[in-house]
Order: sequence, then structure tokens, then C-alpha cells
Amino acid sequence: MKKIFLILSVLMLFALSAAAQNPAKEMPLMMKWFEGRFDNYAQTFEEKESKAEFPHERIHSIFTRVNLPAIGENVFYVQQFMDGDEAKIYRQRLYVFTANKKEKAIELKIYTFSDEKAVMNAHLDNSKLNGLTLEKLDSPKGCEVYWRLNKAGDKFEGSMKKDACKVVSKRSGKTLIITDDLFLTKDEIWINDQAKDEQGNYVFGNKANIHHKLKRVRMFEGWTAILKNGSTEMTGQDAPAEDWTGQRDLMTYDQGGTVKINDRFSAQLAQLTYRNGTKVMTLKIIENSTGKTVAYTWSNPDATRIGINLRWVQAGFTLKK
Repeated sequence: MKKIFLILSVLMLFALSAAAQNPAKEMPLMMKWFEGRFDNYAQTFEEKESKAEFPHERIHSIFTRVNLPAIGENVFYVQQFMDGDEAKIYRQRLYVFTANKKEKAIELKIYTFSDEKAVMNAHLDNSKLNGLTLEKLDSPKGCEVYWRLNKAGDKFEGSMKKDACKVVSKRSGKTLIITDDLFLTKDEIWINDQAKDEQGNYVFGNKANIHHKLKRVRMFEGWTAILKNGSTEMTGQDAPAEDWTGQRDLMTYDQGGTVKINDRFSAQLAQLTYRNGTKVMTLKIIENSTGKTVAYTWSNPDATRIGINLRWVQAGFTLKK
């Protein structure tokens, strides 16, 4: 009886272990969590407030699933920009995910484009990727990222094989050794890219070895209105419609997304955490020349609608479903 119980226990443990390490079964969950837009505005805001020794750059990542059966079943177009400015694109890639049974992981292979300008903003127009084949793309050997779901089932952990990813820098001509350490949950992606040269000297990456902590963004649609005469006094309450200039159908997001109102002011949505731990969503009116916040309103972080009315300027945003 004891032998039967022991055999059953071993079989059960084996079954649980196999189930926990089945990348094919974990793929749908990862694809669901991975798709979307992410931004680390909250991290950069908090580091500025605390005067961090090694502050992070602000980065925004767009991961859009695309239909390219000639390349793979789980394919994403990736576009990343800096400083909240969609014109400051620093990376465009094609990500292909497959289940790797040998590694007991979801393998991510990263491809570069021969002509990045031709596919720019392909997340808005997927047809720019038509005709792509693996022969037209390049993927450095050893730079694969292996993702594994943790035991709790609430986080994927990604990493490269040690010192396997070596690329030649277009700027310096030197060979760089790249490492990548990542985490993905349903609401965040943490990215820690590091590079050193063959002598072990630092090239790029956060010197404190702290991840870029990007939060999933929610998209909002809104409008703004401001007095044409440039007044910032509370004079707009009874002003006729012709004294105002306005905009509608504006798209932005709640992780530091900014829309220009006029040459002097912009409106910004942001999820923030105060020093006492309170979490809020804010709508700020910002002076363009200085970045100074002129006024703001706040609501709970899950708010689906937020607005502000200072009489001389007004704005409102609603979650886009």
C-alpha cells in the first residue's frame, strides 16, 4: 500500500511539474498580458521627487499583435519612444514568440528591420508589414529571451542566456555583450537592459541595476477649450463662444500622456503615488515653456472620467472602451 501511495505521489508531482512547465499552455496568458502600451512615467516622477542618484529615462513601449503567418503564429510589432514624445522613436522590432519544449520556456526571438522608416508606426497601419519574410529580417544569435511563469502564476520572468547575446555597435564598431532581465504581469512590464564591452566596461543600462518599471496605460479620449485672448484670469465664465478656441477627439493615456492645448499650455493625465502611499489619477494644466504645473485636479486611480474648469481653460477626458 505504501509503495502504491509513493508511486501515485511521484506521478502527481511529475504531472504538476509538467503542467507548471508547459510553455504551450502558458502562451495564451502571456500573449494577453504582453499586448498593449506601457510607460514608466510614474517611476521617473517619483525619482525626480526623491532626487535618485541614477534616475531612469522615461520610455514608452507599444506592443501590437500582428497577423504575419509567414513569420509565426504569435508575432508583435514593437515601437518604443522616449520622453513622452512619440517622435523620439529609439527602437522598432518584430517579436516572435514560440513554445520551446527543450528550454521549458516561451522563447522570444527579436528581429530587426532593414528599413525602419518603411515600417514606422506599423501599429497604426499593419499593412506596412505586408510581404515581410524571415529572409528580410535579421536576428542576432544568442539574443533570445526565455520567459517562464512563476509558481504563483502571477508573473512571467524573462532572461537571456549568460553572455550569449553579442552584437556589433553601429556607433563604435565594438562588440557589445547584452543582458536582459524582465518581468511581466497583467498590469506592468519591468525591463532591465544592460550592455558591456568585451573587457567588461559599462556601455549602457541603469547603473543602480534597477528595472525600468513600465505600467500598462489606459487610453482616454477628450477635449480642451481655452480663451483666445490668452487670459489666465477667471474671466471665461460668461465669455461668448467666439472667444474660445477648442479641440475635440483628442487621444492620450493615463501614464503621463500629454496633449497640447495651445502654444502656452498642455493637459496631462497621470497615475501617481503620493509619498504617503495614496494613489490617484491627475489631470494637470502644464506650462509648455517651463514644464510647471499651473493647476490640477485628481480622482481615484481607476476613474473613467476626469475634467477641470478654471474658467479660462477647460479640459475633460473619458476612458476609451
